[in-house]
Amino acid sequence: MTLKPNIVIIGAGSATFTKNLIGDLLLMKDMDLGKIALVDIDVQKLEVMDGIVRKMAAQAGRNVDIISTTDRLEALPGADYVISTISCGGAQIYKRDLQICDKYGVHPVIGDIIGPTGMFRLLRAYPSILAIVRDMEKLCPDAYFFNYTNPMAPICLALSRATTVKTYGFCHSVQGSAEGLANYLNIEPDKLHYWAAGINHMSWYLSLKVDGVDVYPQLMKLAQDWNDVDEASKREGSYSRMFDDFTDRVRFEIMKQFGYYVSESPYHMSEYVPYFRKNEQTIKKWGVDRRWWLAHELANDEYYDELKSILRDGKDVEFSMTREYAPKIIRANVKGEIFRANLNVMNTGLITNIPDDCCVEVPCYADCEGIHPCYVGKLPDALAGLNMSNIGTQKLMARAANEKKLEWIYQGIQLDPLTAAMCELDQIRRMTAELIQNNIEFVGDFT
Repeated sequence: MTLKPNIVIIGAGSATFTKNLIGDLLLMKDMDLGKIALVDIDVQKLEVMDGIVRKMAAQAGRNVDIISTTDRLEALPGADYVISTISCGGAQIYKRDLQICDKYGVHPVIGDIIGPTGMFRLLRAYPSILAIVRDMEKLCPDAYFFNYTNPMAPICLALSRATTVKTYGFCHSVQGSAEGLANYLNIEPDKLHYWAAGINHMSWYLSLKVDGVDVYPQLMKLAQDWNDVDEASKREGSYSRMFDDFTDRVRFEIMKQFGYYVSESPYHMSEYVPYFRKNEQTIKKWGVDRRWWLAHELANDEYYDELKSILRDGKDVEFSMTREYAPKIIRANVKGEIFRANLNVMNTGLITNIPDDCCVEVPCYADCEGIHPCYVGKLPDALAGLNMSNIGTQKLMARAANEKKLEWIYQGIQLDPLTAAMCELDQIRRMTAELIQNNIEFVGDFT
């Protein structure tokens, strides 16, 4: 690995991602940086983020070669790391997908991972992501591809079947939810030590300790009373900052019934299992009725506007070290200092009671020799079963993306736990046909 890594961010108009990723790299003063290339098809956003990155570099006292381009072929040669944060299709097509699901009694709240809306989010994004990786094969075949785009597991799985480029999937849920758990326990986040594994958005904290002592008994005691859960949820720290009525009832119920706390938000988790979205009353009871991600995608990007005003007014950019994994892994590769992160990789016997031909989220150690996924062994049977209920859909999503076959779309949605709980098979077929028509520009060449 070069001592001055060259980094390409594709989808650099994603203001929060780009600022955090580049900000962390600039703050690592003990690591020299090579070229930073920002790539986006939105010229206006690209210009703003170019200005922000240059201003951050100047504030940090770093002399870095920065380029911005709408053509990734200009940026990829010589790259050591290619980071993708792209989104495809826009908010309106996603909104129509949700409305079609509502018509058939399937009510996803976010719907970007599995299920009907997750399937089509994949099919909108995957051709662009595969094209990026194909260009990497020609222009920087030894580079790492770090994917941030959802649906994470199906994208990584589909890529594993299509390319030999070193692909790793990055999510915020494990480290983010660990901070929330620390807040529930009224401790500093760095005091909580955990070992987590499973699949993306359904990883399990198999061990939770403070000063070597298991803290699950404290969490289990909390889970027995909804009043206690609701009160604790006020100090969760992420969703509780956004919503005054946030409650973590779903995850505490999962923990109470299955023995372990799950990594992703209660909104997401309510979609991955058949228990919490039976009807409008049930959805409200569990506090998972707000479609906040759709509202986020439809809204004006206020943070981008804030960054634009910073450039206009000549103000400094405020930035500090974040919890992003990618910069720390790059540093570990360059400096050789070991760093551990939970990443999405292919299951090569890492979790023994989940099939090898799927994507898992496991602890990985990074050092100057690369990225090394950890052996986890056997999950508790119930946890593996919950993971497997999603893996069947993920595998068919990956097949649909690579093979472009309509039948895999139908079968993948038929296997989705929430959809199966709410619809008969003929209803699922009719719903899927409507979704295909809504996304016809992305699946028009499917057979």
